Amino acid sequence: MPELLCVVTPKFELSIWSNDIAKRHKTYTETLNKRGGSQALLDGNAVVEHRRPFIYFSPPLQIQHLKFEQVTIEQNQNDETSEIKLSSPLFFENVQYQFEWVFVEKVHSAQMVHKNQLLNDGFRFVEAHRAMPARITGTINTGNSIGWMRLPLEYRIDGQVFRHELSFEVLPTKMDLHADLPAMYQVIDQVFPLWRFSLVEKTEQNAAKSEHRGHFPLMWLANFAQLRERFEQGLKVVTQAPHSRLQIQHSFIKADRLKGRITHRTGLKIKEDGLNGCFDKRYKIETKKLSVDTPENRFIKSVVTTCKKRLISFEKTLRASNQMWDKQRLSDAFLDELHEWQRPLQKVLAQNFFNDVGPYTGLSKESLVLQQKTGYSTVYRVWQDLKFYLDIFGNVSNISMKSVAEIYEIWCFLTLKNILRDDLGFEEISTAKNKLVLNEFFEYQLKDGFVGAFEFKRADGVKARLAHEPKFTKSGREIRSYLVSQEPDIVLEIELSNGKRFIWLFDAKYRIKNEQDRFGAENVNNTDYVPDDAINQMHRYRDALIRITTETESASNRHSKSRPVVGAFALYPGYFDQQHTKNPYHYAIDEIGIGAFALLPNVRECDRNGHYWLLEYLTAQIGKVDVGERGLNTLDESLYMQEPARIPYHGMQQVLHTDLIMTASLGEQTGRDQTYFNAFNDGTAQWFHLPQDTLISKYGIHISKEIRYLAIATLSSEDPGTKQIEKIWPVKNVRLIPRNKITKEQAGKDSDSTQIYYLFELGQPLLLLKKISHVPHLPIRNSMKLTTMESLTIANQFSDLKSVYKSVLN
Repeated sequence: MPELLCVVTPKFELSIWSNDIAKRHKTYTETLNKRGGSQALLDGNAVVEHRRPFIYFSPPLQIQHLKFEQVTIEQNQNDETSEIKLSSPLFFENVQYQFEWVFVEKVHSAQMVHKNQLLNDGFRFVEAHRAMPARITGTINTGNSIGWMRLPLEYRIDGQVFRHELSFEVLPTKMDLHADLPAMYQVIDQVFPLWRFSLVEKTEQNAAKSEHRGHFPLMWLANFAQLRERFEQGLKVVTQAPHSRLQIQHSFIKADRLKGRITHRTGLKIKEDGLNGCFDKRYKIETKKLSVDTPENRFIKSVVTTCKKRLISFEKTLRASNQMWDKQRLSDAFLDELHEWQRPLQKVLAQNFFNDVGPYTGLSKESLVLQQKTGYSTVYRVWQDLKFYLDIFGNVSNISMKSVAEIYEIWCFLTLKNILRDDLGFEEISTAKNKLVLNEFFEYQLKDGFVGAFEFKRADGVKARLAHEPKFTKSGREIRSYLVSQEPDIVLEIELSNGKRFIWLFDAKYRIKNEQDRFGAENVNNTDYVPDDAINQMHRYRDALIRITTETESASNRHSKSRPVVGAFALYPGYFDQQHTKNPYHYAIDEIGIGAFALLPNVRECDRNGHYWLLEYLTAQIGKVDVGERGLNTLDESLYMQEPARIPYHGMQQVLHTDLIMTASLGEQTGRDQTYFNAFNDGTAQWFHLPQDTLISKYGIHISKEIRYLAIATLSSEDPGTKQIEKIWPVKNVRLIPRNKITKEQAGKDSDSTQIYYLFELGQPLLLLKKISHVPHLPIRNSMKLTTMESLTIANQFSDLKSVYKSVLN
């Protein structure tokens, strides 16, 4: 494990080790280079100046020796510094780092006091013994936590407690932290404001501005932590020199107890009463006295009381939640710190002058004291920041965010929502209201499953439902997982106007395939692929989910089973020029409906590279309400014609229409043997052939195998010169062969052409009760339709036939 960084100070020596991070650094460099522009690295080792990594120390350190990746960096030993600038990034996601502080002085105890208890548990203090100095050592796996990581260390020397904090930025390797992540936050905040914030994570990030108004306890707490010292300093000034003003006080006093000067009018009144013998009368005396019961002091008292109550509520709730054995996330140091924050506030409220201060009822006008006087102005501004923290103080507060894997998952979920609304013509009929709930750690969570699903409708009658992490269990009423419960990240359900429903599954994977993938054969150094286990999971989801349909008309009330999943896809942060390259998984997606889509934010305006492939696929599957060719087929026919929907169990066949009929007119008699036409007239024909390009090649093989009958139009005996359909011929078999392999007996004449034809083997014909008249004669394409038995039996003329699979015929 090579040493990455060594910092020597008069008090301790800090060393950081890790396994070789060269691959992480290379991936990070390539990721930024792919994004291009000024955000990319200049070369493999030098970074753009505004991206140059820093490590910060608090309090500042007097560095005697500094070594970075085996290179000694000259430092001025007489100066204290709070930061060091590195030549290349050092900390990346999903890497395990080892930290060690070796103390020069005799340290009696040392511990990490991070809010996250799991992080603290990863460190161990060893007391000095023999020739070995005291030290504290631990490991941290950055996992999917990105952003600023702060490691607060407390150590004790002779009863005195010292605190040292080390801060550094953990970078992602699969995206651009300073471009992609803010773009994701923007999308998430528009729909789920405040969801991304977390009480306790390993790292913290800047809390970007939000349009959300209202009280969010977690954000209030984060801002209070940032403002606390300034707040306490302002209160200290207030208690030392509280504001007071002269206030008129009225009292009623007997004449013999009056002191000082009195008004002339009062003196005359006393003299007159004395002459009349009234010596017990009291007189109204006005005095001016300095009083602290001012609106400003009432405001200060109200602010301190409110902050103290909130901190008490926080501590009480968090301690209760943290006592649950399966939810012990918070460290005792963090909870004790919350308690310590209350002490200065209680001390302020205990000041004697607050006993004379009444309840706060608001300010009748602007107060210059609150705006300008030392101490009061500080408290007033801090309170305004706390009160409107999301609008005013958003750029300063640092708060923990949920892991980037969770952020990516919800962003993918909302990207699908935006595609449905903005690109596919759906209108949202349910809003995000009540889709968030506050948990016991003051964090917002989504209502998972179909309870919190978004619902959409479209002008053509198609409905959509987009759900996050619905759970499919053994007891599911409509869709069931018979053995093990399944919980895909994203489920898109489409319901057609005829009641048919289809499901697409998506799983967001914040991972990219690497060389260690045990099944990997792709060139992962040049192309971003999703890990193999993610693809395996898509197969699992599709196979596990079964739709249950109850046949209520049946006496046995039996259940009919079907597979509802049309496609299952992983979403991963791969970067491609999607508008000019093909998805590496396009072949598998077309063939079996399993694969992956690279998904990243469109950072640049009008850039659709981030989700172009996904949009293209969903447009092909679901269509747009204004797509012209969608009118040629119903949506369910378009889905059922595709290759993934046509894969049956071996030895079986997958069909949509069990009575599919194709109409066609017999060809010209020129060059053909008359016996060929006589066979169709007398019902002894056994073969019929059509060029392969009659059916669109993409769907031709499926449709040709689904055709159950051929309705062949022959010359009408009643109306010479026209053709009619009076028989339908069961199709026993169909195959594709070159035209020169079709015999004269099968086609009426020989041919040397190598063009591929469908050759239908026919059974004994069935006579129609009603002949279909007015069948077009030439060209043959005009006589061709795909229809059903139901339509054929009620039609009188060819134009009455209802077509299915309209776009299949060329």
